Amino acid sequence: MKSLGIGLMRLCLGFCRGLRDEEFQAIIFLLGIALGVGTIFYHFQEGWSWLDSAYFSVIALTTVGDATLSPTNGLSKIFTMGYSLCGIGLMLAFLARLSSFRDEAKRHDATSGGE
Repeated sequence: MKSLGIGLMRLCLGFCRGLRDEEFQAIIFLLGIALGVGTIFYHFQEGWSWLDSAYFSVIALTTVGDATLSPTNGLSKIFTMGYSLCGIGLMLAFLARLSSFRDEAKRHDATSGGE
């Protein structure tokens, strides 16, 4: 349990460090734009609620998938293919940068005797 707490603490510290990095800020901004565009598109094209639209946008970008929601018309399916291809790249960039900042926090802990 202690290792989970340490891991979560490092993740939070890494995120805070990342917020000071311009590239990390740009990735978060682009992810926000992508989630907003996806949410608006699915709300109006599929007629889903705002929550369902946002939910589907997140699960499409994180590759989680959910059988209860799926695009029903051709335009939505085409949009989802492009949206996923571009958005998954953004999500991977976000996770890669976050993990590098988390590793920085781990190295900092090791050098300062935090473990």
